[in-house]
Amino acid sequence: MNVIEIDNLTKVYPDGTRANDGISINVKRNEIVGLIGPNGAGKTTLIRQLLGLLKPTKGSIRVMGEDIAENPDVIKRTLAYVPQYPLSFPSLRVEEVLEYVFRMRYGNAPREETEKKISEVLSLVGLDGASKFFGYQLSGGMKKSLLLAMALVQELPVLVLDEPTSMVDIVTKHRLWEAIMNSNREGILLASHDMNEVKALCDRVYLLVHGKIVASGTPADIVSMIKMPTEVRLIPQREIPSSILPKEHRKRGNLYELAFDTLEKALETVEAINRSVGVSYLEIESPSFENLVINLIGRDGE
Repeated sequence: MNVIEIDNLTKVYPDGTRANDGISINVKRNEIVGLIGPNGAGKTTLIRQLLGLLKPTKGSIRVMGEDIAENPDVIKRTLAYVPQYPLSFPSLRVEEVLEYVFRMRYGNAPREETEKKISEVLSLVGLDGASKFFGYQLSGGMKKSLLLAMALVQELPVLVLDEPTSMVDIVTKHRLWEAIMNSNREGILLASHDMNEVKALCDRVYLLVHGKIVASGTPADIVSMIKMPTEVRLIPQREIPSSILPKEHRKRGNLYELAFDTLEKALETVEAINRSVGVSYLEIESPSFENLVINLIGRDGE
């Protein structure tokens, strides 16, 4: 059973804007799935339909095997959501916010159980030293951490995260990544603009452009879809045999400049050179995952 199953989802607004166009996505059990795309690609519209805030024009959404149109209560029973923008609770302490959320979910749970769960979640997101802080005392990163804590304290099987680490420093970002990976949820759908985040967290990725899925697969699959040039600059310990060198190469003194169609070919050649004559200096310039995605968006979004 898929934790989330979106089938042929289409949303057309009254003005004719087709925000989602035949989208099919699934999140398997124990899987983190990424949803990436430029602004206006339709990610927010998709999430709003998944949360039951918008009614699809066509298609279906199932959460934990239940159709949300037929059983809308399944959303409240199974799904926790982390919005993109921080919510503000200036007059409440961090622990009070989490206690409120926990009691809204579980009613009058024993005090000991409530405090234990809040303590565990605060430790997980790195806010254990800020439990007594009021909302107005929190930094932007702390507010984002609190949002994730509010979702985790509910202990629901499905997480939907919308830019969970945007606007935070690199230390907080990595802490939240670790919290997400260790959250032990049955399935997570992550919408993000951070390509490093997607690469670090996601088992699979869907690339959304102009309301359509234009590519899907593992982050490595997305990279392999595009042949991007790779440049290598190296200084060998001895002269390189011409049989090893690619057609596109140039020599400046002891420095060789080599050009390849793919990173894979570049690495194979560098390995062959190192085995043959040794390498004293090596520099490789290959597109980042982010640049590869941008290239794919540009190619399919024209």
